[in-house]
Formats: sequence, C-alpha cells, structure tokens
Amino acid sequence: MIIKIKTLWSLLTLLLIISCEENISDNDLKNYKSIMDQRLGHLGNAIIMQGRLLDAFNLRNDRADEDHFKEAEELIKSHLDSFGRPDELMKLKIPNSQKLRKIHNSLIETSKLMIASYNSLEDNAWLGGSVSFAEMNLDTARFNFQNAVKVVYQIDDKEEKIKPLFEYKEYDVGEQPKSELKVKDSN
Repeated sequence: MIIKIKTLWSLLTLLLIISCEENISDNDLKNYKSIMDQRLGHLGNAIIMQGRLLDAFNLRNDRADEDHFKEAEELIKSHLDSFGRPDELMKLKIPNSQKLRKIHNSLIETSKLMIASYNSLEDNAWLGGSVSFAEMNLDTARFNFQNAVKVVYQIDDKEEKIKPLFEYKEYDVGEQPKSELKVKDSN
C-alpha cells in the first residue's frame, strides 16, 4: 500500500513538473534587465532604422550613395555595436534560467541576423542588387526581438499579437515574380 502511494505521489509530482511552464524568478529577470536593458534599446533602434533604410532603398536604390543614406548606415552600425556582437553576447553572465537562456540565444541569433542584414544592404546598395536577404534577416530579427521584449518586460497583452514572420519566396537568378494583378489592355 505504501509503495502504491509513493508511486502515485512520484507520478503526480513528475506530471506537475512537466506540465508547468518554467517561470523566471523576479530576481533573475531583474538581473537580466540590468544587463540587457540599454542593449535592447539599441537593438530596437537598429531594427527600426534598418527597416526604414530598406524601405527607402526599395523606393529609390539610386540614392544609396547619398550622404544621408551612408549616415543612416553608420548609425545602424553604431546601434548594433552598442547592442553587442554575437561573441560578446555569448560571454555575458546571465542568470541561470532555461527560459532566459533561450531568450538570450535568440538575441544572439538576432545580432547575427542584423549584422548579415546590414552587410547585405550595404553590399547590394553599391551593386544595385536585390535586398530580399536583408529583408528576410530583418524580419526574423524583429520577430525574435519582439518575443524577447514581451518576456523580459512581462508584457501580457493578449490582444496585441506579434506579427508573424513573413514567408519570402525565393527566385532563381533571372526569374521575375509574377504579378497577381494583371493590367487590362485598353486596346
């Protein structure tokens, strides 16, 4: 009888542990915020500016060699440096929480994506090429950033959903996207 009770108690405890989502202690969250608060501000600024720069490039890519475009690229680079390079972010001593480690790893990935996006835009601005790789990296970085901010700052707004990742279609060299809307011939 006692063995059955101990077995039942062990099973219930195991189910409780498995079913509960790990909560981050207030102290761990406070420590992580103190490490990442200003860094996240820089990342947010870099994401916003990179998005605007991509929009501007898509409107008129011939302006990529103008001074204000170059100044914006330097500001983005400065924000990314202030946020931290992936190797710097890996060395940070963050609280020992599985959930925070997962969030931090996504921010390390975000740093890599933003650097790749920045480099891709800079390279393609000079070559006059496509910036879809930069847009895809920026979108993934935005998604990771918004998820991290939602957890770190305990934003619990069920009505405000994070915009999902956009699925970019890849094209072969020389292939052009087909327009869904066709212009009627007036003749």
